[in-house]
Amino acid sequence: MRSAPELSERLSGSNSDAPVWVDEAGTLDRRALHEEIGRCLDLLVATGVRPGDCVAVQLAPGASLFALLLAIWRHDAAVMLLDHRLTEAETEKLARLCLPAFRVRAPMPATRFTARSELVVEAMTGSVPLPQDVRLVQFTSGSTGQSKVVGRSAASLDVEIDRYAAVDDMPGADDRLLLLCSPVHTWGLVGGVLYGLATGMPVLFPSAQHGAAVVRAATALEPTAVFGVTTHFDMLGRTAGLPRMPHLRVATSAGMITGPAVAERFQQASGCPLGQVYGLTETGVVTADLTGRFAAPSVGRPAPGITVRSSDDELHVWLPRSPYLVEDGVDRFSDGWLRTFDRARVDEVSGAVTILGRADSVVAVGGIKIDLMEVEQVLQEHPDVLNAVVTFGNVIEAHVAARPGLTDRALAAWSRERLNPLKSPKRYYLHDRLIQTPTGKVVRDREQLLSAVAEHRPAADDAGDQ
Repeated sequence: MRSAPELSERLSGSNSDAPVWVDEAGTLDRRALHEEIGRCLDLLVATGVRPGDCVAVQLAPGASLFALLLAIWRHDAAVMLLDHRLTEAETEKLARLCLPAFRVRAPMPATRFTARSELVVEAMTGSVPLPQDVRLVQFTSGSTGQSKVVGRSAASLDVEIDRYAAVDDMPGADDRLLLLCSPVHTWGLVGGVLYGLATGMPVLFPSAQHGAAVVRAATALEPTAVFGVTTHFDMLGRTAGLPRMPHLRVATSAGMITGPAVAERFQQASGCPLGQVYGLTETGVVTADLTGRFAAPSVGRPAPGITVRSSDDELHVWLPRSPYLVEDGVDRFSDGWLRTFDRARVDEVSGAVTILGRADSVVAVGGIKIDLMEVEQVLQEHPDVLNAVVTFGNVIEAHVAARPGLTDRALAAWSRERLNPLKSPKRYYLHDRLIQTPTGKVVRDREQLLSAVAEHRPAADDAGDQ
């Protein structure tokens, strides 16, 4: 079982000119990585960081961020990863849940991934000691409510890296992985950055997250594999005249279940089938079908070493201990089983897991149980609907990202033709796009959705009753 310093040594690798990270402007090799780790380690020691301290890091993804992470582990301290896109208020809210001893920021972000950033370390007051072996603190996406605080040991990260290596079709040292998803969240961090360091696989990064930069990186950097979220593959699939990527053999989405329409468009545009990974911040990867062997909404078989069960049609994952550092009053972990709150079916023969929706998406209306995910799927079949989230207050409400020209009345009429009257939404809120978490997940929390409506536009009429 590796300690944090040992994990850092493993990931740093030997001092050589082997490529580590690549962007359109250049390449950073192992030798430059070692130099940057040394610079960061000197800074940590000079500013008083001690082994066991928790260091909050809030930097734009880049070479200095991940060199700093390795330096913190080399020093046997813990890193708290905060997304750089969070507002100051959001950052302070999360930090109050688990106060760190130090915080690191960059006054000026680097202009490209492979460039070095100047770093500033600040001592904080009132820090909370972490459990002895916790070396990574993360926050869940908050797409369904308040973010939860998760702590992981160096040993659990080391095991997950090896777990990825044992997954069928996982890219390796001979591949070039284009990482489109956030590299500070679990899918991109462990399955992308850390796994790439451990295996010697170069990881490629776009210059920005807008459509043109993603498309340019997907072709110019010549990847053999692409990891992203639904938003990225939807964007690529809708790109007119997307150049074929002749070397691409693996394209995999995570973060949320990717619908068959997005997968089909991407395959038609790129020539590569789209796979799916299902995981949680609390557990890391749970199931993997990297090349789309199973039909959606299946998310593939459990990754090696992962044990799951379906209890009352809800997926549970076995863990040796609770992953949570702060209790939120919800019964999420009991007798070694983590409740995912995702409804699921596990095939007895193949072991493949099919995600059926959220456990909290089933509501009672007029004495009848209604699955809000079913309503979402119907809405998303409309040709002018880009995405939809259906919630329930005292009536069923639909928040819809729609193309220009679609009206709430037209959508309500379309829905009534396809849904039982009790299932048809009574309120429609139409947007150019739905709000997302920094990881690209569509926010599903009703209060956040209604707050976004109030900030940007008046609510739509109750069109469902007309």
